Amino acid sequence: MKTENKQPDFIPGFDAVAESRKWKEAVWRETAGMSNEELDAYFKAGLEQCFAERRERERKNAGALAHAH
Repeated sequence: MKTENKQPDFIPGFDAVAESRKWKEAVWRETAGMSNEELDAYFKAGLEQCFAERRERERKNAGALAHAH
């Protein structure tokens, strides 16, 4: 049985597989030749940045909610 690769209705034109492939290739190019220690530091820094951005968004949202009441 043949299946079709349908795009989700809520994100027209978005191809998750292609985006994932682009991200993986970009990370591969950026990390090529790094030692295990360098890779650990690279990914740890990325996680720390994601968490910091999330905390900042939550701080802003909490402030906006406090002013709305």
